[in-house]
Amino acid sequence: MAVTIVLSNQKGGVGKTTSAYVLATSLKEKGYKVLAVDMDPQGNLSFAMGADVESATIYDVLKGELKPRYAVQKSALVDIIPANILLSSIELEFTGQHREFLLKEALDSLKNLYDYILIDCSPHPDLQMINALAASDEVIIPVQAHYLDAEGLPDTLELVRRVRASYQPNLSVCGLLLTMYKGRTLLAKAVKEQIELNYGSSVHFFAQPIDYSIRVAEHSAYGESLLDYAPDCSAAKSYALMAEEVLSHE
Repeated sequence: MAVTIVLSNQKGGVGKTTSAYVLATSLKEKGYKVLAVDMDPQGNLSFAMGADVESATIYDVLKGELKPRYAVQKSALVDIIPANILLSSIELEFTGQHREFLLKEALDSLKNLYDYILIDCSPHPDLQMINALAASDEVIIPVQAHYLDAEGLPDTLELVRRVRASYQPNLSVCGLLLTMYKGRTLLAKAVKEQIELNYGSSVHFFAQPIDYSIRVAEHSAYGESLLDYAPDCSAAKSYALMAEEVLSHE
């Protein structure tokens, strides 16, 4: 039975998609069966994994027009259910009861086929994000080491609390992941210390921040896992440690 993990933050540009991409490929390389699910209408995870976003997508599944297994694409990296801009319309299209559970109901039929299901979602606290959180067992919150990005944390944690209270009582925070970390700068160190001071007593922190590296931006353009493309870069090593923490957490 798969463990479902969503990467979420109500602040954009903090490395959610990259972290989902690298974690998915890292777990796959360790021998686990992994499904990635793109719940962002921009479809960045789908593009990065080389999926065909013009064919079957998660939108077709949520509408009930396609069984989930027929939307799964076998990419060179991991299996993925892609997304495209049509997903942005579900807020208006789906008005019935239990609309917050559409993704959960879809993924339940696939859980026996995988060890991990990883969900990437947009930064907007809309129906897509509610569905992603309600379908998940755990949430990883990537946070860029910058004061303005850290300000999105309270809203994200509050949304997790609300989803736990209303839709998914077993939802837990797997951890906060500092990304794009420039350890030599005073700013990054100060932000790290402030976040740990504010949240360290209540939320787990991944031990190793993800160092800033241009290799992180490059690897997806070549259709390769970061661990294959640049295994010696500090960000790859940090992500490898993150994957180990996720496994040990389970």
